[in-house]
Amino acid sequence: MSSHMLTDVARIIADVAATEVMPRWRNLATSDIAEKTGPDDLVTIADSAAEAALTARLAAYLPGSLVVGEEAVAADASVIERLRGGGACWVIDPIDGTQDFATGAPDFTLMVALVEDGVATAGWIMAPARGAVAYGGQGHGVWLGRGGSAPTPVVRHPVPARIAGMTGLLGKRNLTEARRAELQAKESHFRAFEGVVYAGVDYMRLLAGEVHFAVYNKTEPWDHLPGLAILGGHGYVAAKHDGSPYRPGDNTGGLLVAPDAATFAEIRGILLG
Repeated sequence: MSSHMLTDVARIIADVAATEVMPRWRNLATSDIAEKTGPDDLVTIADSAAEAALTARLAAYLPGSLVVGEEAVAADASVIERLRGGGACWVIDPIDGTQDFATGAPDFTLMVALVEDGVATAGWIMAPARGAVAYGGQGHGVWLGRGGSAPTPVVRHPVPARIAGMTGLLGKRNLTEARRAELQAKESHFRAFEGVVYAGVDYMRLLAGEVHFAVYNKTEPWDHLPGLAILGGHGYVAAKHDGSPYRPGDNTGGLLVAPDAATFAEIRGILLG
């Protein structure tokens, strides 16, 4: 990855947000919104337009690269297979938090990851309604800008020395009531649990040090690869609930994200062991 790629791709995403997303925010007609799998899984004209624009521009920016977009996979499930080959592949979530976008709320993001030979090497998350952007990757540094400020290098925020001082994000979708109660009963081991919001928002909060770990049950690559690549630049670790590696394109086994390997093992032993 070239030294300029992080800022170049951030500019591309900002351009697409400005031309395809923000003019449609709080300006959608009923016909601009459709359900995919149900009322909690929406797609808007902005999702489709943003993904088309990002696909064309990112493929042109890195000749020979492939693209996997959320909406492209929704239309043709075989597109996900592009992640299982070698070479370079962009992963796009044109709007993470479409529900918020569609109702005029501000907590939505555009997310992109670059996967090279099966490894997510760089990620970008942009929240245009919040004036926030984060990008980075292992070996490339991490940058964060909030409230419209220009991105600046992020020094890793310290985490509590003991898990009793940590706040975690806990995804509860697709869990039985019994399993939810079981996990909630273990909250006393930590400072607190909070619910996940949208992946883009969650990963920005992890990067900013507002929360310290996250447990997810759904692991779509466009939701997680951008944030995992960015946090990887600060040494965070992530794996499935059983401790096995999380691979691009895999959507089984859940995901635990933690500040380091030792903390990962301790949290996993309490919540998932």
